[in-house]
Amino acid sequence: MDSLDLDQVVDEIIPRGDQNSKTLRPVDLALRQSLNGVDEADAALALVSEAAEAIRKLEEQSAQAVARAHNAANTVMEKLERTVARAERAESALRQAEAEINELTANAMQAHKDLEMLQSLLASREADLAATEQRAASAEKRADEANAAIQRIVTAIRTQLPVAAGLGDEQGAD
Repeated sequence: MDSLDLDQVVDEIIPRGDQNSKTLRPVDLALRQSLNGVDEADAALALVSEAAEAIRKLEEQSAQAVARAHNAANTVMEKLERTVARAERAESALRQAEAEINELTANAMQAHKDLEMLQSLLASREADLAATEQRAASAEKRADEANAAIQRIVTAIRTQLPVAAGLGDEQGAD
């Protein structure tokens, strides 16, 4: 993450007397005393020129400090804009993720309801199947009993038929 060191920014804007910066120094006292012999007007003119030079240097340093301050402010603004854009993208991604979570939650709830319905339907079908199997077993038992009864009737008829046929022959012969 980009962060600014305020001391570094201040040092860039306002130099603190390092080797690269020129500091203003007071007028050398010996120079002033030597100027006493010269015309006072020339001395005053020299002092005004020196003061003007000092002011000009201060103005240059101030202009440079202002330019560095503007550059630092622009850098901070660019970083802030990038951070805001990144935060907006993160918020958008968060909203999208929340929407997807809500959709997945709704789908999961629907799937759970569908599963419960299918389990209920399966239990009902299993009960129907068990009842159908019981009815089929009961019908099969009754069919077996009916077949056995029919077989007994057929057997009885077969055993009775020759006897009855024999009686009919005897009666016809008499």
